[in-house]
Amino acid sequence: MGLKIIYPGLYSTIQDQGRTEGMPQGIPISGAMDLNLYKFANSVLNNSEQSACIEFYQQGLKIHFEAPTFICVAALGAEIILNETQVEPNCILKVTAGDQLSIKELKTGSWGYIAVKDGFDSASFLGSQSFYKALTAHQLQKEDKVDFKPYDGETGGESTQLDLTYYETSVLEVFRGPEYHKLSQTLKYQLIHAEFSVSTSQNRMAYQIQERLENELDEIVTGPVLPGTVQYTPGGKMIILMRDAQVTGGYPRILQLSEKAINILSQLRAKSKFTFNLIEINS
Repeated sequence: MGLKIIYPGLYSTIQDQGRTEGMPQGIPISGAMDLNLYKFANSVLNNSEQSACIEFYQQGLKIHFEAPTFICVAALGAEIILNETQVEPNCILKVTAGDQLSIKELKTGSWGYIAVKDGFDSASFLGSQSFYKALTAHQLQKEDKVDFKPYDGETGGESTQLDLTYYETSVLEVFRGPEYHKLSQTLKYQLIHAEFSVSTSQNRMAYQIQERLENELDEIVTGPVLPGTVQYTPGGKMIILMRDAQVTGGYPRILQLSEKAINILSQLRAKSKFTFNLIEINS
């Protein structure tokens, strides 16, 4: 028993912290786009850090509960309706069989998470329940059912508040990428001192940067990449790889976002402005 999807919204999937066992076979890490918010949703219910959640994008998700449990809907700012009552995000909510939950709108940010007490039950591949198209049938669709163990006891959770100051920055921490040294001094200066904006081309694989910086770099022999790798194309386009990114690439890897920077970037909408802050590592 568990819940049924009435409307799947724009892009709803099952996600946890992702998988690393499949990287030698070319399988992406995947996992929650915003691991900070995902972990918060589980912590509210005192779940394990790896408990699977439903990740949703912006709006439209509507679900019907077929069993009782406690849930947390984690979001930076959202209009959420439980039955016919508006409820707050980021807190413990009790649901019973027959209840309906609707995500009307994310007012802030792009991604949110629904956690249930003790996590969702779904197939695990290479140590993870995270959706990936080559391993799982599909992203969540209408009439799909997602199982969880019914729970009608004490919440076992905590009155924890989401630290929204975590997201109150437009500065993304980055480290030098393997090909950073090939950049001219002018390009290095521009990267760190210019303001950039997120383009409309953004998904779980990559976020593209709207602005271009002309360069004369050649493509490289295919090398490993990770979520947060900033690839630099010969046409001057910068592509920031996200959770479903491939594990190898042939474009110069000029920067690498920190884990916090990936989380923050994931919540930025198209046209949002940001800058890079280069973190130097003392050898």
